[in-house]
Amino acid sequence: MRSKKLVSVLVALGLAACTMAIRAEEKKEEKEGDEVKVKFDECPAAVKATLNKESGGAKIETVDKETDDGKTIYEADAKIDGQNYEIKVSEDGKLVSKKMDNEEDEKDEKK
Repeated sequence: MRSKKLVSVLVALGLAACTMAIRAEEKKEEKEGDEVKVKFDECPAAVKATLNKESGGAKIETVDKETDDGKTIYEADAKIDGQNYEIKVSEDGKLVSKKMDNEEDEKDEKK
């Protein structure tokens, strides 16, 4: 009898964890839903300058323009020294973030 209760509790916890993971993914997709692809040349001069500096001059063709907390952010991917990086810049050219981007992890998450 005890083992049946334990199994029931474990199943319930597993279902709750799955539900939370699904909701987190849905929120992430909603956030990414306002992205607009723009050509690098269409970005403000300050954004282009920062992206060029932070990418070490790596070729950037398209940039994702999005809104984050009411502010416009430009996000670009660049290959630097053989590594993929995600670079985020505010509309006025200030660096928001620069981090190594493991696209394989993102592909696995979307499966």
